[in-house]
Amino acid sequence: MKAHAQLLAVFTGIGGGLIRGRRWRNALVLLAALYPFAAVAWSADEQSAPAGGGIAAGVGLVDITPTEAITLAGSPSPKKASEVKTRLYVRALVLSASGRKVAIVTLDTLKYPVDLAVRARAKIEQTTGIPASNVIICASHTHFGPLWSYYEDKLVTPIADAVAQAAGDLTPCTVGIAKGQAEGVSECRRVIIDGHAWNRWQLANPAEAALYPPEGPADPGFDVLALTGQDGKLKAVAYNFACHAANTRAPVISADYPGDVEKYVQKQLGYAVPTFFLTGACGDINPVYSVRRDLFEERLGGEIVRCLGRLEPIARPSLAVECREFEMPGREHPEFNEAEVARNWPGQLEHYRKAFDDMKKREKPAYQYFITGIRIGDEFAIITNANELFCSIGLGIKSRSPFPHTMTVEQTNGAHGYVPTAKAFAGGSYETWFGEHSYLSTQAGEIIERESLDLLTRLKQAP
Repeated sequence: MKAHAQLLAVFTGIGGGLIRGRRWRNALVLLAALYPFAAVAWSADEQSAPAGGGIAAGVGLVDITPTEAITLAGSPSPKKASEVKTRLYVRALVLSASGRKVAIVTLDTLKYPVDLAVRARAKIEQTTGIPASNVIICASHTHFGPLWSYYEDKLVTPIADAVAQAAGDLTPCTVGIAKGQAEGVSECRRVIIDGHAWNRWQLANPAEAALYPPEGPADPGFDVLALTGQDGKLKAVAYNFACHAANTRAPVISADYPGDVEKYVQKQLGYAVPTFFLTGACGDINPVYSVRRDLFEERLGGEIVRCLGRLEPIARPSLAVECREFEMPGREHPEFNEAEVARNWPGQLEHYRKAFDDMKKREKPAYQYFITGIRIGDEFAIITNANELFCSIGLGIKSRSPFPHTMTVEQTNGAHGYVPTAKAFAGGSYETWFGEHSYLSTQAGEIIERESLDLLTRLKQAP
């Protein structure tokens, strides 16, 4: 009966999830079909990894680099590019332990909307048998590639193909984790001047930003998860860092610093291990542009390599996963703040007036939203959100997590724009202006933090 109750909680969304209408009926039908085996399935899924600390891992890779000139996404003044600096990929990591599989997908693209993530996850379940609820799809947020709409089927097939490759590549591995620090390459991009928030690039002389206090913290700390094969070589490395992928300083096609970091790590190791960049809470964090560009790969890549030399093994890498679906409220009574936009970014006044008008036509009372938690052993967890989450919210989740190693991963299973803090909404500026880039409730940050911590607690308590 305990297994039945736990399985019912997963399908009906008890504990924070929400399933309505047809999905509710489908869930009950599926539950009824599975019930005779519920206790056995739950027991098998939650058992520890095989003796010796092993877990099965597989990787898949699909190249999605454009072969022609494209419009780079991520700026109100888009630029064209054809030169390729680093290639763009869909990467997939499948983990399997005691009958349970999870898929971790990373995309070298600006963002990936929730409706497409739902389609891709459904196709993955259809082709591999990995439940859609056990799949996370994370966009790197590179500002130097095309949008999903550039691709023939909006990346759904490349994503499913990468996961199918990974599912067919499963081999026994050991798991190790470590913490690192990459100082001096990222900073809060919002400063306070006379009680108002300004983005650093909005100042007539951006160098003057150093004269003013940053609105919030940056987060140089990060976690590394490494899978090592029986041959002693690393099979995959995943890391989580909080900074916009906007360090490339020329109009070229590029995976930005995650691509540079991968090349650096591979060069130091002497072989081509895939690195999975899981985007940290960086809604208000940019690279430090006053330092040389390649310092980023040296500091972050170098620290990842050092982490790989001091990995702590996860002796019993059991897998647990929970996906919550609910309706996230939209923005309360949005208004176009013309005076503020004209003050902070006068050259883009008409752009953001149009952005406001366009979003008003499409706004909803609430939006489909997913948060997924993945636990590996007793020490490590991933918790996702579908936004550009402000850094202090991510830090709050990490500091209160019951796991000593917690990756707070944004831009995952959806792309619902910025989630600023209450302080940021009071200060104003770009990330708070209503439009396609910012339209959720002013309470969204509190909701994400509360739901994330509750889900992490449930995963910690799971058998």
